[in-house]
Amino acid sequence: MVLALDAEAVDLEVYRAGGEAALAGRDLYNAPVWYDFRFTYPPFAALVFTPLSLLSAATAKTLVVLLNTSLLVFIVARSWHSVGRPATRLLVPAVIAVSGTSFVLESVHSNFNDGQINLLLVALVLADLTGRTDHPARGVGVGLAAALKLTPLIFVAYLIVTRKFRQAAVASACAAGTVAVSFLVVPAAATDYWLRGMFADLSRIHVDPTSRHNQSLRGLLLKNGVPETPALWLWLALGAVVGVAALMLATRATRRGEQLLALSLCGLCAAAVSPWSWGHHWVWLVPFGVFLTRVVGRPGRRGRWLPTAVLVAGTLPGVLALADPMDDDAVPVLTDGPLAFVLANLYVFIFITILVAAAVDLRSQRTLSAGPRDREKLPMDG
Repeated sequence: MVLALDAEAVDLEVYRAGGEAALAGRDLYNAPVWYDFRFTYPPFAALVFTPLSLLSAATAKTLVVLLNTSLLVFIVARSWHSVGRPATRLLVPAVIAVSGTSFVLESVHSNFNDGQINLLLVALVLADLTGRTDHPARGVGVGLAAALKLTPLIFVAYLIVTRKFRQAAVASACAAGTVAVSFLVVPAAATDYWLRGMFADLSRIHVDPTSRHNQSLRGLLLKNGVPETPALWLWLALGAVVGVAALMLATRATRRGEQLLALSLCGLCAAAVSPWSWGHHWVWLVPFGVFLTRVVGRPGRRGRWLPTAVLVAGTLPGVLALADPMDDDAVPVLTDGPLAFVLANLYVFIFITILVAAAVDLRSQRTLSAGPRDREKLPMDG
């Protein structure tokens, strides 16, 4: 937290500048809003950021650091409750321990240093989908998260494949409502973003599509020499396969009562298949980490998840910086060889191991819980 208060918080400054542009009626998308940084979020997000533009930079940074700290604790606590909370006397120490440990992960570390909103998105989804199943407003959290950033739309797909149609409709209606609000309040920005294709313009995120900072499937292809056009089609094919696999596993996990695993699969999948993902987009590793802490204590399941746990432990800022220093002018310590390749694409490899481990684990649970007659039917399971 102390280090975050001294950080430059670049993304927070972009949020503040976007909110200021929305308040002043200035162009939000056709020119940089802060130095050479462009606003890349939906116009509704700029409206949400307007209060930040009324504060000084120091005050806004302090408030965001405190908010992100509260959100991190909430995410960990909610995750513990989702997997079956420990004894009351152990709950607070467990939440404090996991929250404190999470600070050392690059995905969390960069959210604090950059003043990012990814912790808010995770908290909105967890608050929504791990709460009361019969609440009439269930789906609103997913809709609001998607209104701030497009990647949480994967949870609408999750609600559909798990046959939560009413909740999917609520989420979709909420997100659509924010789009309507944008057209009413900032019509020019909404037209640029939604009707003139600004939402699909990846050059607004980073000028170099082959940048080593892109921690997604598309980034893996481009960073490793696949030409841009073939990479586009290969990314679309891989993204479709990975997305379907993640949703199928998430559905099976939900039926098994492993809802935190299901939501983590979807959140991490969104980062993997997104055309561009920074390290801080992988903050769904926090609730997944809570799932891991419960699983590694169960001998029958520990071995299936241990490789993934080892890889997650490798996402320390200093370790990743060996192959992917955030300073664009810095030269990586590791530039060639298998270790450099793994570290430069570590988040994608973590997600692949999670998919494999989840498939094996869920299949093994089904086999163990089935009776002799049921086991004869297992090969038919889709």
